[in-house]
Amino acid sequence: MRPFLYIFAISALISCSNHPKKYKDLTDKDFQHESASVNGQKVFYKTATTENESQKFSELNKDDIEFMNNCRSYADSLIRLNFPDKSIKDNSAELLDLMISRYNANKIKCSQNAFVNSVGVAFGDYLVNKLNMQWTIVEDKYGRDYGTTIKEITLTNFPLNSVLKAIEQKRDSSLLSIYLINIKSITDLTSERNKN
Repeated sequence: MRPFLYIFAISALISCSNHPKKYKDLTDKDFQHESASVNGQKVFYKTATTENESQKFSELNKDDIEFMNNCRSYADSLIRLNFPDKSIKDNSAELLDLMISRYNANKIKCSQNAFVNSVGVAFGDYLVNKLNMQWTIVEDKYGRDYGTTIKEITLTNFPLNSVLKAIEQKRDSSLLSIYLINIKSITDLTSERNKN
């Protein structure tokens, strides 16, 4: 099975006959299948253009920081329990994908919420450490979520949601695919920004 990553190109381009849809209104017909080679690995993903919806970005507050620290501790416990020679310090997209596979095979016993939060925060930390992103709070009309972002090139990920989708849709190597596509996106967006 090929892993798919859903990348949404946010665009404010509006033509007379073909207005971009809101994210929640997208259907399978709105996506284009694409692939890329990143760091010697082939990654398959889908893209769609959506209406540019208003989002507010803010820094983590004290409660957010405490929540994330608790999630990190729990992620470390889960990793050590399932891979005794590993810890949160060995964090990688590949290791977290293995955790998701074990969870989907019912080999990790904890609530879905606890798993998504802990592994999601661990994945966000991986993106922050490897891609020089930073944690942020993203608020829009749908609610409030934790994101990792590079503000200068307007690139945002939702690591907790990525883990949830990997579980719900039984995706293999999902987090590694997201990491690789982020590398490509950073290169593409930085190049585009430097042209202007």
